[in-house]
Amino acid sequence: MLCTTVRSFSTFPKPTLPTPAQILYANKLFKQPASFVKSIAHVDQAPKTIIPEVRTSNSYHVYSNCQMPDYVMSKSRQVAFVGRSNVGKSTLINKLLNRKGLVKTSSKPGHTRLINFFSIGDQMHLVDMPGYGYRSREEWGESIMSYITTRDQLKRTFVLIDSTVGIKPADQQLFEYFDKLALSYQVILTKRDRISTKQFLENKEKIEADVFKGAICCYPQLLVSGQQRKGRKGVLQGTTIDEGIQDIRWAIVNAAGIYVPPQATDIEN
Repeated sequence: MLCTTVRSFSTFPKPTLPTPAQILYANKLFKQPASFVKSIAHVDQAPKTIIPEVRTSNSYHVYSNCQMPDYVMSKSRQVAFVGRSNVGKSTLINKLLNRKGLVKTSSKPGHTRLINFFSIGDQMHLVDMPGYGYRSREEWGESIMSYITTRDQLKRTFVLIDSTVGIKPADQQLFEYFDKLALSYQVILTKRDRISTKQFLENKEKIEADVFKGAICCYPQLLVSGQQRKGRKGVLQGTTIDEGIQDIRWAIVNAAGIYVPPQATDIEN
């Protein structure tokens, strides 16, 4: 998604915190049927974005690559996830979708070699990009940039940063590239549970300074994955949940342009 106005970080409007009802709405949306759609190696293989599926009762049929009808034109919103190799993109998507194992994960850097598409009901696509940096091939970076700069239905790119190591030169280059081309992006810190609270807060402060210094199209809110907290009032109150995942779900819904009233009570079909 292109930023239509060039702005510095200080001129971004302060993000509005979602209401408990909006968080609940986002959680319900992500409980809708989630499916793998397809993998592509080149941009011209991408789904042209309605998800080619046939709904029968509560089940979905997803076409394989060879079955994908060329005439199917999708208007589904998309958000993409990029980051260095082994930063936790696949793990995060599994958590978002409540589907352990839907996205294959590996402790070895460079496991994701293709651009992978996953659908949430008929609402949107989540796009899992190959990692860049350590043990990732140069053309992966080219395929990422080509896709991000040519997809009108891509509403925001979420850049994952390992909170244990901070921003690396490849990350900074990506931020500068997005700002130069006026592409909307937002940062998610991963692996919060790998370090102490004290160390995380120190790292987070430095990362914020590095990210937002001179930023043009970076949404001014850092998201965090891997932090366990008690449920908010009205949202699984009293239970232990990953509050960061709930915030990320809401950020995706908000970025995709799905309007949710502050007192939303149910998902509109």
